[in-house]
Amino acid sequence: MTRRSKKTGARLFALLIVVVVLLAGALWWISPTERLDMGYRTVDFKDRLLQMAETREPRLTLSADEIGQLSKKNLVKYLDKQDPGVDITGARFTMEGSSMRADVNGKWGWVPFGAQLDFTIKTSGSRLLLEHQATRIRGAEVPGGLFQLEPLIVNLKDYLPEMLTVRDIELTGDGVSLVFKIDWFSLPSWF
Repeated sequence: MTRRSKKTGARLFALLIVVVVLLAGALWWISPTERLDMGYRTVDFKDRLLQMAETREPRLTLSADEIGQLSKKNLVKYLDKQDPGVDITGARFTMEGSSMRADVNGKWGWVPFGAQLDFTIKTSGSRLLLEHQATRIRGAEVPGGLFQLEPLIVNLKDYLPEMLTVRDIELTGDGVSLVFKIDWFSLPSWF
């Protein structure tokens, strides 16, 4: 082999090493930083509804954690019907006023990733609409054209008895307050 081909081979090998190191760094950078799953806790309304019946005050408050659990449940439903282009393998929702953040783990093909999804919360009748605003991986924003979710819908009426109609939803700093219109005469049939 000539001296010139040895230098070319050494340069190509060095370039290959640099590319491998950059790819390994990129994979480490986007990889999840914590374990998350798609399991969620069921929110039990029955005790609070009984207390509401006793006090005859048509108001019920859900904590930010309970709204997060309902949001996660509705994300699972959403993923059963929609294909966002990635596999989401875990999530944790955190409510902050009228905003919701979802820390998610997933896979894009065989590449694992961790990301944060930012949502704004809007109300419509008995529904909470979580509108996807931005996606970030370790603080760097992902362009909207690469990943965008349709609004997640949390229909609170699905968790309430028929006699209750949600009249108003108020986003509080630490959860959601629901005000109802109640058909008091159908209350005994519920028990």
